[in-house]
Amino acid sequence: MKSKRPLCLLFAGLILCILVTDWCGGSWLWKSPAGKESWQWAEQEQSIQAEGVVYRIEKDTRTMIYLKKTILIRSGSSKKYPIRNIKCTGKKEALNSLREGMRVRLEGTLALPELPRNPGQFNRRVYESGKKIDFYLENPTIVWSKEGSSGSTGMLRAWREEIKKRCKRLYPDTEAGILEAMLFGEKSELTGEVKGFYQAAGISHVLVISGLHISLLALAAAGILRRLGLPMPVWVLLSVGVLCGYGILIGQPTTAVRALLMFCVLQGGRLLGRSYDLLSALAFAGILMLLDNPDLVADGGCKLSFCAVIGVGWYVSEKQKIFRGLGKKEKGKKKEKKSGVRAIPEHIRTGWYLWMFTLPVMLDTFYQVSVAGILWNLVVIPLLPIVIASGGMGVLLAGWNVLLGSVAGSPAYGLLKVYQWIGQISEKLPVGMWTPGQPPKIVIAVYYLVMIMVVLVEKQMIKSKNRWKKGKICLALELCSMVLLLSMMAHPWQQREQITFLDVGQGDASLLQSGGQALLLDGGSTSQKKVGTYVILPYLKQQGISCLEAVVLTHTDQDHINGVMEVLEEGKKGWLTVKHLLYPCWMEETEQGRELQKLAKEAGASCQGIRAGDQLELGNAEAAVIYPGDEETVTEPNAGSLVLCWEWAGVRTLFTGDLPEEKERELLQKLPACEILQVGHHGSATSTCQEFLDRVQPSLAVISCALTNRYGHPAPDTVERLEKNGCEIRYTMKGGAVTVRQRGKEIRVEEYVTGGQ
Repeated sequence: MKSKRPLCLLFAGLILCILVTDWCGGSWLWKSPAGKESWQWAEQEQSIQAEGVVYRIEKDTRTMIYLKKTILIRSGSSKKYPIRNIKCTGKKEALNSLREGMRVRLEGTLALPELPRNPGQFNRRVYESGKKIDFYLENPTIVWSKEGSSGSTGMLRAWREEIKKRCKRLYPDTEAGILEAMLFGEKSELTGEVKGFYQAAGISHVLVISGLHISLLALAAAGILRRLGLPMPVWVLLSVGVLCGYGILIGQPTTAVRALLMFCVLQGGRLLGRSYDLLSALAFAGILMLLDNPDLVADGGCKLSFCAVIGVGWYVSEKQKIFRGLGKKEKGKKKEKKSGVRAIPEHIRTGWYLWMFTLPVMLDTFYQVSVAGILWNLVVIPLLPIVIASGGMGVLLAGWNVLLGSVAGSPAYGLLKVYQWIGQISEKLPVGMWTPGQPPKIVIAVYYLVMIMVVLVEKQMIKSKNRWKKGKICLALELCSMVLLLSMMAHPWQQREQITFLDVGQGDASLLQSGGQALLLDGGSTSQKKVGTYVILPYLKQQGISCLEAVVLTHTDQDHINGVMEVLEEGKKGWLTVKHLLYPCWMEETEQGRELQKLAKEAGASCQGIRAGDQLELGNAEAAVIYPGDEETVTEPNAGSLVLCWEWAGVRTLFTGDLPEEKERELLQKLPACEILQVGHHGSATSTCQEFLDRVQPSLAVISCALTNRYGHPAPDTVERLEKNGCEIRYTMKGGAVTVRQRGKEIRVEEYVTGGQ
């Protein structure tokens, strides 16, 4: 039987070919056509020259120069290796003379974008590949530069700068930044707080140039041109030209390109007198985009954009047909025209079905999803055309008269305030964000299979003559399938029993899970900025942890607590609950201790000092506090480090913080034998003495430190002592996050980066 949508099959086949090629290690075919050598140079971080055309410049604390039409040249060689785009990052003063459109040659250290070292951490390599950036050039110097034909590039740059100035004339900084993002895709002025508000409300899609923005502009452009009385071929071609020009102005983001290509198919169909099929147009756009950049197949934003259109074009459409089939009335009766009020349930149902269809992709990408967004989008999306029209008109008129621009842009300002108010409310709602974590790929596949099967069964049901019977069965099937699908995404059967030593660079952070409960032990780093925001919190989300039974601190050093402060700040929001903050009793009167207590209380957590003899229970596990006791006089934080013995299913794990060897010797009679040891003080030479190892006798030792650090951790003598005692050693600096699980009597160890076991 001949397929009605051959483009859809071709699109699916292309995706499969790309995935198989990438899995076999052949992605260099489109990333570096000259061969694999450039990848080897980047892995070895060799000094390389890169020549190309500057197409974008970003200035923050450092300057980032983006080159296209790039070639790599090795020192002492004239051979040129063509690659795709490259991102060059260096000091401002060294690169200040460069401008967009110039052809330049830079020399620096070639490197690859970072891969995540912990579950849930942002994958910068996938993100950059989606923009055709496969390499970084670190600390470049200019070899030579020359002016290029930058007429169009210079004009676009001037337009963008002028737009920024006009927005700042009309609006306060916050609203100006939001409008720049909505209208022109310029997100550099958006603060993390604003992004958090929009994400909590489930309306963050309005902050990017999405298919929705392009669709609104396309409809407006086509409608205005058609009403001018122009012939159909003329207004069709002009509307496409307007959209293409706008796409170039905003830098051609992926979602906008997808919507633009689909609009071109729609208008092309009009010119040729052909009907428009949404899914075929989507497949056509997908084929062109993947041929241009196969790495888009792994890009989260691209996947979500395509999934949303498939949801509208197939799932929501089929559900609407099923409901119409169930609601058919007897022949001869006139159909009642739906009033605005009576149409509301249908809009809610449409939003719910679209949310359900995109749910697995949302969770696979972001690990949590806004529940409040189902209802808030009923308000936000209908008002978005007013925001865009008012804001756009205000920006245009501001170039002529600021007063007229302010009047025209005032509706946009008022609605942006409403959007922000919605976000502030949503962020504090305890049920505003749902955090079930990242579902396994097999569960996602089964989820969509169940969806397809339910639709097919319901379509057969509506053909039944017994209207009452089919209505009752379809309703029961609908309810049961929704409960099943949501349960699959929540995966309540996954009761993780594990310890994860996160790779936080030079610092410590361990997450202990048992019986569906979680405890964070320390969380800080002196080598990685915002370790709580970029490592600890993403891991909590990826694991589906929205409640921490306790945060336990060993002492007050920054490499153990600065990430905890970020976690407690996040605890003020609705999605994360921190029940208790526990710390050695001596910390209560310290400056850091008082600051942490203040943050904890603001987050709704109770604060308690703990001491030797205290017992902590977590699910199927328990922990015993061994040190320090009330009688201890602590004059130095390391010497007062909390010593905790975690026992789970007969397996003991010992945590000693930064305890020095003299204290280890004092505690020898109190220390139990254990199977797992988190090596004290990041493997320092002043911890983990021989007497301590003879007493504890661990079979597995985990060392948490940065690959390069000024302290020389881990000390060779410490490593040698561990090896002589027969310890298997795992390093976060080598293998990324180290996760320990127990399968029966066997201890299973997994390293996130190497996958070693």
